Amino acid sequence: MTKKRNNLKNFVISTCPVDLYKKMINASKIEDKKIELLNIESPKTSISSQNLPNKIDNIFLICEINKCFSSYEKTLANNNKDLKTLDKEINDFIEILEYLSDKTNKIYFFNFPSDVNDNYFGSLNFKKEGKNWLINYINLRIGNKLSQFPDIFILDLNFQIIKNNFNKNIYDEKLKYLINSSYSLNFIKFLSDQIINLLSEKFDKKIKLFILDLDNTIWGGEAGEREYDFLELGPSSIKGIVYENFQRRLKNLKNKGFVLSICSKNNISNVKKVFNKNRFMHLNLNDFSCVKVNWKNKNENVKEILEELNLREENAVFIDDNKFEREIVRKNFKDIKIFDFPENIMELNFRINNLVGTFKNNISDTDYNRTNLYLDESKRKNLKKKIFDPIKWIKELKIELKISALKNFDRASEMFKRTNQFNISHKEKSKSELIKFSKKKDYLCYEISMKDKFGDYGVISLLIVKIKNKNYFINDFLLSCRVFERNIEPSILQFLNKNSRLKNKLGFININRNKKNIYVQNFFDNSNFLEKTNINTYKILNKINPNKEIKVLK
Repeated sequence: MTKKRNNLKNFVISTCPVDLYKKMINASKIEDKKIELLNIESPKTSISSQNLPNKIDNIFLICEINKCFSSYEKTLANNNKDLKTLDKEINDFIEILEYLSDKTNKIYFFNFPSDVNDNYFGSLNFKKEGKNWLINYINLRIGNKLSQFPDIFILDLNFQIIKNNFNKNIYDEKLKYLINSSYSLNFIKFLSDQIINLLSEKFDKKIKLFILDLDNTIWGGEAGEREYDFLELGPSSIKGIVYENFQRRLKNLKNKGFVLSICSKNNISNVKKVFNKNRFMHLNLNDFSCVKVNWKNKNENVKEILEELNLREENAVFIDDNKFEREIVRKNFKDIKIFDFPENIMELNFRINNLVGTFKNNISDTDYNRTNLYLDESKRKNLKKKIFDPIKWIKELKIELKISALKNFDRASEMFKRTNQFNISHKEKSKSELIKFSKKKDYLCYEISMKDKFGDYGVISLLIVKIKNKNYFINDFLLSCRVFERNIEPSILQFLNKNSRLKNKLGFININRNKKNIYVQNFFDNSNFLEKTNINTYKILNKINPNKEIKVLK
């Protein structure tokens, strides 16, 4: 029986002999990183039999293609005519990765490099009957299927080889026969370096918000000085092409879930004319979640943008061609990122394309809809300013809650990673863990979605309830900060009080107090429907007075 491994941070799992990695990784001076190396014959036959611990920081999975897929050689010999068996093996491989993802924070899967040692009949190599065509097919199939997994990262080895100017042999025919390793010693050293770099990497704060100037930033020239169709934008000049490509990249960022805003000294009428009439504009005004076009100091407008969007300066980047404006913002906001706008405009797109902090591993449904969510929220805030009275404001919103059995496991696992302020356990749960909880007879798992007159918030809250004898315990209660101060919490707890399975049972909430969830601590301490029984536990009172203006659908 394999001995269980405890307190390990990182695993390198490979079909190549792991002793080859060991010497190279040990020489890298990253002694503070606990690393265990695991040799497997193939993922399918070996990984599930390993008694891996449940919580690992990182898994690095490196497999040779022929050991990963037993049908690979046969498929190639038959001119890739029948891919059904291979496709099934790819699906099985994805299931193995999903199994591993339950045991780790991150999986780094190193995909399969092209075989440059085998010409494979010349140009046929890259057509459907060829070897490298098949390698590319496998990589693309895996990449497509892994798009839904936020914790599984793909290292494209062909990309890394080019980026790092690796110019030595990838494969070694002698080692294949001597020690059963298709990869050369030089390439294993290269793979070890990739692992070391990932373990040593210091991650910058993620960028969530782009604060953009307009004149000479997303188009050439000043909107107040030229007619809208005489600005430098589009194919009539090199500058125009650069700005057009810059707008394409910004649009792409917006579609990937980043938030765009405008901070420009300008007249709004001139700006609208450019957006509405210039045929080379790729951006629309409704691509921006917040628009500040006026003659105020830019640091004032940046402050208002951050407040209105409820985002922190450390998650924002300020882009302006004017060095003076950049320095004013830098002095007033110590943690904001200031984009290094180039003096040579032809460097602009290279810099935005390689901007640190824009790394993403997947795109969620919320990302796709993020700009609309912020625009809807802006309407709610404007309504709140007009009404003043928070009770009347909630009434005017016409809030509807839908409480149902947990089904959106992707969104739920995302919420466990992202939700801090109203998160009573701060114990992360993976998609597969949540599925298991939902099937247990002594647990109730709910997702709560919300709508109002301005739009659909989607899933904004999660509940995991443990039933035990005459009591029930809320072990997980998550609520998105987007719906704070709507007074929906009593309605959610009242739903539980009326639940037939919880009838005549006492309800309790267990909280793990920490610096990140001060908001929910204060909320519970000051609520009139909870009674504090000890520092970490609250009793849910029978008498809850939910807001009658909030409609609860089942």
